[in-house]
Amino acid sequence: MLYLFIKWLHIIAIISWMAGILYLYRLFIYHVEYGATNPEIAKLLKLMERRLYRYITFPAMIVAWFAGLSMVALNPFFLTQTWFMIKLFCILCLSYSTIYANQIHKQLDLNPKSSFSSKQLRILNEVPTLLMMAIVAMVIFRPFVR
Repeated sequence: MLYLFIKWLHIIAIISWMAGILYLYRLFIYHVEYGATNPEIAKLLKLMERRLYRYITFPAMIVAWFAGLSMVALNPFFLTQTWFMIKLFCILCLSYSTIYANQIHKQLDLNPKSSFSSKQLRILNEVPTLLMMAIVAMVIFRPFVR
């Protein structure tokens, strides 16, 4: 029963994390496209970005990691599986993408006319989606099972 509770918590945290990170990158696009010319919009977007990262996205990432590591502690067999190692690598990349989003927020906070173009941010916005697809594929299909 403990394992199922942790798994439930893990899934809820992942849903929250993904919703947060996908929306955060979308806010960055709006920030560059509209905030650079309108200080009121820039002020609102800064507030939305900061709150989304601090109160939803980052805490959800921490809970997802905690729950995931707890499941591994209860079932260390995962560590012997290639599919799990690939999943773990993708999760590390997703975590980096999340932390990098905070750096983007700080740059936009200082200068809405930052070095990021709308096109660059649109490409960065796709990274978490692609990582999510790879992670879910590893969990569902479990390729490379020995």
